[in-house]
Amino acid sequence: MKEFEEAVARVAEKAGLPLDLARGAVAVPKERDRGDLSLPCFPFAKALGQPPPAVAARVAKAFAPDEWLVSAEAQGPFVNFRVNRKAFTERTLPAAGPESGRSAEGNGKTIVIDYGSPNLAKPLLFHHLRSAVIGQALSNLFRWRGYRVVGLNYLGDVGTALGKLMVGIEASGEPRTIDEYKRTYVEGSRACAADPAKMDRARHWAKRLEEDDPEAIRHWEKARALSLRAFGEVYDRLGVRHDVVDGERMYVRRAQELVDRLLRDGKAEESEGGVVIPTGGETPFLVRKSDGTTLYGTRDIVAAIDRFERFGFERMLYVVDVAQEQHFRQLFASLANVGLDWAGRCEHVAFGQVLVGGSRAKTREGESVELIDVLREGEKRALAVVEEKNAALKDKESVARAVGTAAVIFCDLGFPIRKNIHFDWDEILSFDGRTGPYLQYVHASACSILRKGGGAPAAWDASRLSHDLEWDLVRRIAELPAAVGRAAAECEPSHLSSLLYDLAREFRSYHTAGARDATLRVLTDDAATRAARLKLTDAVRTTLAVGLRLLGIEPLEEM
Repeated sequence: MKEFEEAVARVAEKAGLPLDLARGAVAVPKERDRGDLSLPCFPFAKALGQPPPAVAARVAKAFAPDEWLVSAEAQGPFVNFRVNRKAFTERTLPAAGPESGRSAEGNGKTIVIDYGSPNLAKPLLFHHLRSAVIGQALSNLFRWRGYRVVGLNYLGDVGTALGKLMVGIEASGEPRTIDEYKRTYVEGSRACAADPAKMDRARHWAKRLEEDDPEAIRHWEKARALSLRAFGEVYDRLGVRHDVVDGERMYVRRAQELVDRLLRDGKAEESEGGVVIPTGGETPFLVRKSDGTTLYGTRDIVAAIDRFERFGFERMLYVVDVAQEQHFRQLFASLANVGLDWAGRCEHVAFGQVLVGGSRAKTREGESVELIDVLREGEKRALAVVEEKNAALKDKESVARAVGTAAVIFCDLGFPIRKNIHFDWDEILSFDGRTGPYLQYVHASACSILRKGGGAPAAWDASRLSHDLEWDLVRRIAELPAAVGRAAAECEPSHLSSLLYDLAREFRSYHTAGARDATLRVLTDDAATRAARLKLTDAVRTTLAVGLRLLGIEPLEEM
């Protein structure tokens, strides 16, 4: 598409507009019937001293057809261009390969992405899903754009919660499994809530861990090992990978040292017995409580400093739900106010909640739902659907696992991430609609057509793809690189998932039209037309496969 965008920019230059500015302004119209490419003229109006519609008319007047563009029409403040379809198709379909959308824009730059962040001694719960899935998708996208990505899991492995666990252990003995740890923690929490002396005991244990007490460390190490093993089973099912696993405990001592240094340097101040960092408009950031202990916010500051020293990041993304927005505003303001000039590189990627029946997922007993149970349930339900639709399918269990996982992942990534998502099994497992299984089904359909047709041909004639439905597919395929770039730049995977859904929907429309009209069938008797349509089908398949993998979803060849 670059040659065609450059041709539009050259028309603008001919009309007296700055070439570099024009290059950055070329876009794909939202209303696709208006044109193939568009030049919004708002950026040029002030410099030229003319209203945008007048600038648009000036550009359209300067247009002359060439090998790339066939028409230009001023429509209000926009100039909409039609491209040479044959030339566009000849360049778009061969480019739709396994490397489609990959770029080197991030070469030499590092992005740290903090996603996951569960607490020790508890299984991963349903509400941990979004951070893990969104963070992994962003990791995939940035790597595809050439960045060095450090995917980081930052464990909650210190504090009063660990103290409550120790109270439970004192009462019922050492746990042996993650489920026993969960029960022991719940028992300890209830004991602390009912008895102030038990709560004091929990604080005592938390302090012992901060002071590297050998007995406390022994319990911590055992809980960490069992927790990571349990987390790994869930992450493996979701395709989630972390490059680094850190924990709050590694920053406890440095957090105390930081507070002392900030007090000496006048960058922190005492307040009501504690210590705060002024944040210039935000509520002051508490970094030491009146009892002398630090908080997770204090450790967040030290962790950010440590990450910059270790990785020299261009951007650091915290993939955490919207409920923590104030915390991150305070954190970033504190980093800036203590003199760290890279504080502006830190960003909060906020996402909404997962809702089931209008509220956060709970069991009948009021406990949070474990994520592994959700994934197993998805596999079980998917298997029933797969058996109903294709009882003769080989390896149905593996397909069902991939379909169930795709349903859960796409439920998270199929819409703007700041929105709450409404989790309904019947909806997310549908093979028809905006779902992960639907995209897998369309990909598998394309694979089936290619198998029947003998695969994509080496030689094909773009002029044979003359129908508007075929042109819609070519244009959509060409949008993948831009969608990947935008999804990464804006930390919004739904830009990519929306493109994939639109492509899948249009391919299904094309396939359905072929079922009604023999002249539109991919596997037509005319050899030249058949070859061109197989090439188009292969480009659809490849584009879906690349996009699905970037989202963390397995493309299936049979369903």
